[in-house]
Amino acid sequence: MSAFIVGDKHITAMIQTLSPRYPGDGVSYYWNGESHPVNGKSRQIGQVLVDENYRSVNSRYSESGEPRTFKYDYSVHSKTPVEIIKACHCYRYQACETKDWDKSEAAAIVNLIEGRATRDLPGYEDAEWEIRN
Repeated sequence: MSAFIVGDKHITAMIQTLSPRYPGDGVSYYWNGESHPVNGKSRQIGQVLVDENYRSVNSRYSESGEPRTFKYDYSVHSKTPVEIIKACHCYRYQACETKDWDKSEAAAIVNLIEGRATRDLPGYEDAEWEIRN
């Protein structure tokens, strides 16, 4: 399968997961040894993801395409946790073509998004933390 540039709808759906869920929900990701709050930074987060996706495709195909400007798409409706997890898997596949992907800011953001979506899966809160039998 080939790498491609995902669209703004895809990225918008992913970053919607980062919206605060209750007052005081301080959502942040850890990258480069620091905590980075995301509340109110949807466009900046989206641009980080777009830039990394372009960097990956350029690396994969020895191209030099300039990243587009991310545009948050307000027409995108909330997705289910499974849809978000799969969107993260798709994005990760498109953006992982550089040697330092695992250390990139985009990777840290995608890990946060996937983790929040995982905790939203039905039954997650009721499952035991440690399995003993």
